Amino acid sequence: MAKKLSRLVRNILPFVIATSWAGSATAESVLRMGMSSLPIYFANPMRTGATPTIYFTPAIFDGLTRIDRDGNLLPWLAVSWEAKDTKTWTLRLRDDVTFSNGTPMTAEAVAFAVNYMASDESLVESLRREIPVFEGAVAIDDLTVEITTADPDPLLMRSLSILPVVEPSEWTRLGREGFSKEPTGTGPFRIVSWGPTEARMEAVPTSWRAPQVDRLEVLAIPEKSARIQALQSNQIDLAIEFGPEDGVTMENAGLKVEHWIAAENAGLSFILTRNPGSPLQDVRVREALNLAVNRKIITDVLLEGATVPANQPVPRAAYGYNPDLPPIAYDPDRARALLKEAGYESGFSIVTYVVGGIGVGESALQVVANDFADVGVTLELRLVPIQQFLRHLGRGTWPEEIDAFSMNWPVWPSLDSLRALRLHSCLRREPWYCDKTITPLIQEAMVEWDADTAVSIRQNIMAWYRDQYPAVYMFEAAQFAGMRPNVSGFSMTNNIISFEKLSIAP
Repeated sequence: MAKKLSRLVRNILPFVIATSWAGSATAESVLRMGMSSLPIYFANPMRTGATPTIYFTPAIFDGLTRIDRDGNLLPWLAVSWEAKDTKTWTLRLRDDVTFSNGTPMTAEAVAFAVNYMASDESLVESLRREIPVFEGAVAIDDLTVEITTADPDPLLMRSLSILPVVEPSEWTRLGREGFSKEPTGTGPFRIVSWGPTEARMEAVPTSWRAPQVDRLEVLAIPEKSARIQALQSNQIDLAIEFGPEDGVTMENAGLKVEHWIAAENAGLSFILTRNPGSPLQDVRVREALNLAVNRKIITDVLLEGATVPANQPVPRAAYGYNPDLPPIAYDPDRARALLKEAGYESGFSIVTYVVGGIGVGESALQVVANDFADVGVTLELRLVPIQQFLRHLGRGTWPEEIDAFSMNWPVWPSLDSLRALRLHSCLRREPWYCDKTITPLIQEAMVEWDADTAVSIRQNIMAWYRDQYPAVYMFEAAQFAGMRPNVSGFSMTNNIISFEKLSIAP
């Protein structure tokens, strides 16, 4: 009886609070956030866990766990878990969580999300290739769910940080496309309206992580300079996706700046799954291009010491980072010798895509272009809108003349080094780099249950990727956010913003 009464209270509470809000004379607080792009597929959280979607969806949805900046696994919608065997996990859920429509979040909802990702219907979702393969899930009781994976996965609970829990009846009623425009989650906000460049949300005061502001507006402002101008002119209150040079500009304008090292390495990735006659197909050429870059100048001068050079695909915080790999030397003489040995003494040209707010950034790539020129290689930079870039990235429809693109190697949110290889390997549906000789080792690492062995395999994979140089490894990515002086509570960890902590003073 008590349990039924608790459910009843949870169901009617949203409407009671909403009524009391409606009668309040207090002025609403509105926080306006600028980012480079809204998600291409609106608020379908199953679509992908990549940027820019991951910047947006935590306002509406929750995963089952979270991971802090030190790599610690934290409870979220799940409060405890236990491995029944190498493929089966039992999770206990929070008992105080409701969806934004007032429906209690139960084990049935978690099972619904897992079973969708295990079904053929989800083959269209990129998220399916960013998380483990599920066999399915079953609700044991209202707050206990059992999840089964297709293969052993000792790090499953870390991956579940980006599995969103959607309201099952709304997903079923609206369908995948309809739900993306009228989403229902357990987060602090719900969508009110969509526009071509703006999403408007209102607070969900009954959310288990209730927000500090009444309304949230997210605006797509592709150009970084335009986002800074919007902050200066009070058109927005908070903006993300900046580099160190932007931080200086914002501080000089009297704005607040937050910065941190992200769980990803910035790099210039080569497209190697076509054009067999390209100079980039030769590993000596790829090594030469890595040796040609003066990373220390970039990190210490251009990036003002905000980060450190990279010497492998993943950052130091990653599970499986190889500490025994030496720095990549700056050695233009050796680079010229390798190019001569490979038959490219006279040099060649590379055309690369650059997107504001993603990857290395135009300023750093201008330095790279100068370093390449010093060894006889021409690097042509082509700025491309983020939406166009993401379409090429997802579909593999790179224009014939494009040889490379600025792209990070992310390990967020799990901090597992293999997370980066779900993008930069044959595991991707439309890969730009695919060497099948390393794929079995990657797959072995994914299912290895012994912790010491799992780390060792990952470190061997990092050494292999280091020797093959499928990208110019640049630096551990530094992220910056700018905000007006009256904004507080901003926090982004593993690209997940804690929207419930944001507040704005009058």
